[in-house]
Amino acid sequence: MNVEIINEPLTIELYGFGGVAANRNYGETGMRLMNKMWGLVKSNHLKNKGVNIWVYENQNMFTGVELYEPLENNPGLEFKKVTLLKYARCKHIGPYHKYTELTHI
Repeated sequence: MNVEIINEPLTIELYGFGGVAANRNYGETGMRLMNKMWGLVKSNHLKNKGVNIWVYENQNMFTGVELYEPLENNPGLEFKKVTLLKYARCKHIGPYHKYTELTHI
């Protein structure tokens, strides 16, 4: 997987779920949060950009997706606005069980 370091500001507005990655178990926590998020996004037919975005903040993490339209009737998703000055981006296509976590960037 190719990791790209981007040195320009990024601001995104995400809808999803946050939680604590106990024992730094980001993979399991992220999958649980992501599956919960996609369940609500799909069942409510929310138009989205289709990209899973995982935000890591120490042992807290947030998994979300950008929506094309603001929510008028929120089905229970949490909102998180993220602004970064520098970030890493990688693209994974295929089954999640074949993903190797990044440990250092």
